[in-house]
Amino acid sequence: MILASSAQTWGLPLSVAVVSGALSIAAAAVAARSAKATKRAENEAQRIRDLEGRIAEKKYGVYRPMINLFRDILDRRQPAEDELRASISEFATWVSIYGSDGAVKAFHDFMQAAYADPPPAILMRLYADFVIAARRDMGYPDTAIDQKHFLGMRINDLYQHPMLRSVDKPFDELCREQGWNPPWRQ
Repeated sequence: MILASSAQTWGLPLSVAVVSGALSIAAAAVAARSAKATKRAENEAQRIRDLEGRIAEKKYGVYRPMINLFRDILDRRQPAEDELRASISEFATWVSIYGSDGAVKAFHDFMQAAYADPPPAILMRLYADFVIAARRDMGYPDTAIDQKHFLGMRINDLYQHPMLRSVDKPFDELCREQGWNPPWRQ
């Protein structure tokens, strides 16, 4: 009787100890799996950051010659026509691969307008739109600058110039004001 009573006394605590030990082992296994998953996710995030860095570097290389070419044209340094065509062709090839949708569209609109004899305000607006799209594409997606911020660095009388004062209006309104119809909307 004493033996049976002793087994009953030790049975419950022993069962609790076995269950808690098993739960501890299971918790350790879950923690190990979670740690592996976290490490895998950290490695994947680092790989993505590395890829984004390489792409951003490539984008800089793609945009720089075209932005410099436009700068030279604005500064009235006229490149040779062959150089101009080669630069534009090279850029169009690479921006279509590396550029964001917004940058490709902005470059398209600028180039199509350039072939359609736009008023200066339209051309300046589309140029500014392109540079702002490039800025967003190369690392400032939430940029708050607008066309006048950008053009004001290049044009000293922007706010007094009658043709350019409204360059930051909605594009359709600017086109109506300037009496110009974009070729991509005809």
